[in-house]
Formats: sequence, C-alpha cells, structure tokens
Amino acid sequence: MNEIKQYEHVVGEMLKLSEDSMPDSVFDTVNLERAEFRNVNLSTVVFEKANMECAVFNDVDLNCCAFDNAYLDNSTISEASFANAVIENVNMERTKFNSLNMSRASFKGINFKETVFEEVSLDDSRLNFSDMMHASFEKIVLNDTKFTDCDMHNVQIEDCDITGLKINGIDICSLFKALEEKGINIEEFEK
Repeated sequence: MNEIKQYEHVVGEMLKLSEDSMPDSVFDTVNLERAEFRNVNLSTVVFEKANMECAVFNDVDLNCCAFDNAYLDNSTISEASFANAVIENVNMERTKFNSLNMSRASFKGINFKETVFEEVSLDDSRLNFSDMMHASFEKIVLNDTKFTDCDMHNVQIEDCDITGLKINGIDICSLFKALEEKGINIEEFEK
C-alpha cells in the first residue's frame, strides 16, 4: 500500500523536500504561500485546495500533475514542464509563465487575468472556460491548441504565423487571401 507523504511548510520559508522528490504525492488544503520549488520532480503530484500564492516553481517537472481549486496568484513558473497536466478551477491571476512546456495540458475554469506567457509551448492543449483578460502572450507555440467558449473580445494578434488559424470553422488565412484577390487591402479594411 502506497503511503501518502505529508509536508509541512512555514509561510515565507523555502520548502524542504527529500532528494527523491515526491511523485504521486498529494497536497490537499495546505498553505504553500511563497513556497519555492526548485530542481524538483513534482510529476503526478496533486495540488487540491492548496494556497500557492506568490510561489516560485523553477526547473520543476510538473508533467501529469493536477491542480484543482488551488490559488497560484502572483506566482512564477519558469524553466519547467507542465505537459499533460490537468488544471481546473484555479486562480492564476498575474502569474508569470516563462520557458515552459505546457503541451497537451488541459485547463478548465482558470482565471488567467493579467497573466504573462513568454516562450511557452501550448501545443495540443485545451483551454476551456478561462478568463484571459489583459493576459499577454509572447513567443508562444499554440499549434493544434483549441480555445472553447472563451471570452476573447479585444484580442490583438500581431506578428504571428496564423497559417491554419480557424475561428468558428473559418480559415482566416483563406479569408484574407480571398479579400486580397478581390482587391481589398486588409490593412485598409478597418478604415
């Protein structure tokens, strides 16, 4: 029988982890505010109802982990892998994601307000029922990513490769090409 590992943490102090890291552990209803996770394997770990506001995750393996009803506001997650993670009902407002692999991750009911995504791969990820108001995406890979039922009004897409981009089933590149063939200058279109 697998034993569930228990972890205690004092707010503001660096989290002390064993050398074997902690795959398959569960953090349920814990306060990990300002915790620092560095060079650690957190793959398959479950964070449920955990407060991780202002936490730092650096060079962390978060593959196949799960976050449910957790708080990650103002956290920083960099040089990490989130591949195949399942994140539901999590507040990630003003979180900074930098140099991450979030391929095939599933996000549902996430508050991404004012969140910064920089050099992040979201290949084949799913983002459902998420609020991205004032979020920023720079140098992002979104190949085969699907956005469903998201509020995206006032979204600006600049200097991006939009080959194959579809909005409500309409191929945007084909639409632009058809407009150009009819002599409609896309840059003049807004005027």
